[in-house]
Amino acid sequence: MHVLYITNINKFFNMKLYNILLLCLFFSVSYCQENIQEKKVNTEKSRLFWVGEKTGGSHEGYVNLLSGEITLSNDNEERGWKIINGNFIIDMKSIECIDLQGGSKKSIEGHLKDEDFFDINNYPESKFEITSDDGSSIEGNMTIKGITKPIKFDYKGYLNNDKLTIVANIIIDRTDFGINYKSKSVFSEFADNFIYDDFTITLEPIIFE
Repeated sequence: MHVLYITNINKFFNMKLYNILLLCLFFSVSYCQENIQEKKVNTEKSRLFWVGEKTGGSHEGYVNLLSGEITLSNDNEERGWKIINGNFIIDMKSIECIDLQGGSKKSIEGHLKDEDFFDINNYPESKFEITSDDGSSIEGNMTIKGITKPIKFDYKGYLNNDKLTIVANIIIDRTDFGINYKSKSVFSEFADNFIYDDFTITLEPIIFE
């Protein structure tokens, strides 16, 4: 009789503990869901502006985002949100030069798309993955021409009425991705007629909704 009573008591407390654990898990999941937001890039309103420099001048233009999405956490104490992760795909076929016209414009756009630079026939897309955000700078992995390298850049973000706007300047060393055309750090013969290794991508801005 005593053994049966103790057994029933144990079953009761085990069931109660099980129910408490289930409730804790439910509220934990609910809390996480309430504090996580997933947003997608508005590709119609977002643009990437690029600048490449050479001896005696520079060229500039735009390249489009095919897609992008980020995950935000709403429990950051300082500003109320932070980026947990993100993924972006860049359409390298869309490279456009805006400082030239006519044949010169077509010539440089064609050159940027060929094997000397981004080789869009073999690598039509570039990718960027966000791995961390400390509130003022983003770290992630950039993939260009099938080569992936870590990059880090400062940024500013503004969250207003569920719309997130990000602005930033990103400096990329093209030689990290095997783009060595007229690089004086790779070829000494281009010491007086070279293209700088670094080029700049400006997010102006990137809008998530």
